Amino acid sequence: MAGYGDWEYSEYQALMTRGRDAERMSMICWTASGLVAAILLSWGIEAKNASLMLPVIFAAAFGYYATIHSRQQTRLIAGYIKEFFEGNANGPQWFTRLGHLEVVPGFNPSGDWVSTILVNATVALAIVFSWLYAPTSARGDLMAGIVTGCGVAFSFHSISETSRLRQTNPGVFWRQVQSGPVEEKRPARMARS
Repeated sequence: MAGYGDWEYSEYQALMTRGRDAERMSMICWTASGLVAAILLSWGIEAKNASLMLPVIFAAAFGYYATIHSRQQTRLIAGYIKEFFEGNANGPQWFTRLGHLEVVPGFNPSGDWVSTILVNATVALAIVFSWLYAPTSARGDLMAGIVTGCGVAFSFHSISETSRLRQTNPGVFWRQVQSGPVEEKRPARMARS
């Protein structure tokens, strides 16, 4: 990394470490919530109880939100590095070149939509089983309705959040704040005669 001072190199290393930790935390949260949701779903199916489908949706939602938060942090870090470190020709070029690679035909890494589809499939299963077991449960229709309401709200929100995350460019955010705050001048008052 020619041309980098000690401070720039230290900041770059710290940001890359933080991004790697956020990615790791995202994967751990996603895996743990998937396992918990699957276990809760199997317990609910075994018990044939509509009420036990609600924790499935909550477990899936908690994992999804931890994952989406970590991914957002990772993208912000990548945008910062791309804007401030990869802007010159002497610095590292990982995120800039990765952005160029994403538009190459044939390059198809698993994206955010895969996890969103998987979590929504789990939620849909919980909704279906809650209605299947509603007649056998006490207040089953009420619980199936609550499960359906929570599941539909979560599905809509997860799809809109994933769409929003995919459409944002974190580098643009950093470019906007790079100029710093600008003081607005008060409009001059005209003296009345």
